[in-house]
Amino acid sequence: MSEISFRNVEETDMEEVSSLLNQLKKIDLNKIDYKEAWSNFISNTGSNSIVGVYNKKIVAYGSIVVENKIRGEVAGHIEDIVVDTGVRGKMLGVKLVKELVEIGKNLGCYRITLFCEKKLIKFYERNGFKVNNVIMKKYLN
Repeated sequence: MSEISFRNVEETDMEEVSSLLNQLKKIDLNKIDYKEAWSNFISNTGSNSIVGVYNKKIVAYGSIVVENKIRGEVAGHIEDIVVDTGVRGKMLGVKLVKELVEIGKNLGCYRITLFCEKKLIKFYERNGFKVNNVIMKKYLN
């Protein structure tokens, strides 16, 4: 079995990553201006996004957004964790989360948070996360 390798996301990954993210939330990929999206994305200096490459194909994506708190602490927020449905069950998600946590440690984060669906609580608990507080969202047009 091939090993997964992780690297920073690159502009040439945009279409593959967008397609992969459609497994989490469907959007019309034909409406994406990839040049503009990439330009906006890389201007976000707090985002640290990686892809997982397995058998020469991008099969995983995730990011850790770093927030500098007002009292000088650094917090991380894991976002957009996705592993291609065709390769789930190979521990690639575990490796992806560990890689993102390591990035957070290296950036000096004192805590890392994430949002997940209830059905994923056990997965994240096995990866050292604990349920804490209530999450509320307000979606804006």
